[in-house]
Amino acid sequence: MSNIFKISKATVYEAKYLVEVQVKAFQIDVAICGGGPPGYDSVDRQVELMGSHLYYKITDENTIIGGFYLLYLEPGKYELVRLFVAPSYQGMGVGTKVFKYIEETFDDLEILELEASDFRKDNHTFYENRGFIKVGEVQYGKDSFSYKYRKCY
Repeated sequence: MSNIFKISKATVYEAKYLVEVQVKAFQIDVAICGGGPPGYDSVDRQVELMGSHLYYKITDENTIIGGFYLLYLEPGKYELVRLFVAPSYQGMGVGTKVFKYIEETFDDLEILELEASDFRKDNHTFYENRGFIKVGEVQYGKDSFSYKYRKCY
């Protein structure tokens, strides 16, 4: 582990590796909910997302350790749809680097939105410590919901 993380556009050739990392990263979700977020374990879905979203990989040397993808909503407004980091790299500043990258890369960024599962309290703290405000809830089922977060720049 070099701790010199790099962010670059993901390619379809890397979809398999991005799925492998997501499967590890969402083990907690599977244990609690019986499954992870939609398409997290599908190579075909990752390839599809690369065509419709701004999809990036995070690497440590030549190893993919995570990824994220954004959706352009309207001028100045983006949604961070998913951010995932291999468990062995969590707590090492990877997520902080991702937010810094987004803020420096998207010149028109005025609003960034994201969702966080209700049961992932550690993620809530992480986002709130980076200036995100809880602005609502999204119900997914009888006992499943996420919090909607927003940060204005």
